[in-house]
Amino acid sequence: MKDNLLALVILICSGIAHAQSWQGQIGTNLATLPGRSIELTTAWSPDLNRWALVASVGYTYQNHARRIPSNYVCDCGISAINTSGASAKVGARIDAIRMVKHTTRIGLPIGVLLIGSQYDQNATIRSFPSGQDIFSTQSASGFIMGLGVTAAMNIRFSPRWNLDLGLQKFIGLSKRTDYLLFDKYMTYQPGIGLTNWDTFWPGMQGIATLNYRLHSR
Repeated sequence: MKDNLLALVILICSGIAHAQSWQGQIGTNLATLPGRSIELTTAWSPDLNRWALVASVGYTYQNHARRIPSNYVCDCGISAINTSGASAKVGARIDAIRMVKHTTRIGLPIGVLLIGSQYDQNATIRSFPSGQDIFSTQSASGFIMGLGVTAAMNIRFSPRWNLDLGLQKFIGLSKRTDYLLFDKYMTYQPGIGLTNWDTFWPGMQGIATLNYRLHSR
């Protein structure tokens, strides 16, 4: 019993010592703010300059973005839409430049994410098949998952502060079937961006993440 307890204490101490050797940073993606969204990020690694495990959580409140493709014609439209919901992302990234030049000020982190997005949408549908406006309401809610590919330029201001500037592209694992109007009608998806559910295009979200490093090296 004493031997087992001693082994457990040694294992816990070893885990703490190992965790203390990791670097961590927290940040917020400023690019999502105009879309009435907030996204908080974190990254952890023994060497943040070269690679990291990453995660983020976000929330969108009543985003109004939508778009009909320019080559699509219909006697319908959305006069008002609100999209709210939460998102979560986990993944990893490597820095293509700092893997070779460890101390350079400019880096190029490239990453892969697993993205989960929960949504609640309410819209006022406007149609005029006989020349007169007809209004109706429509709603959709659910959860989808997909992959994300990210590429950014990382600018280091100091040992503590750095900035990521880039893009995230969404690749859906399944299509939404409760889309509004039709599958090519683009609406905002939390954590993903404006998306066409037939082709997942553009499915892009900007990255302008200001990071604060908790353990600098």
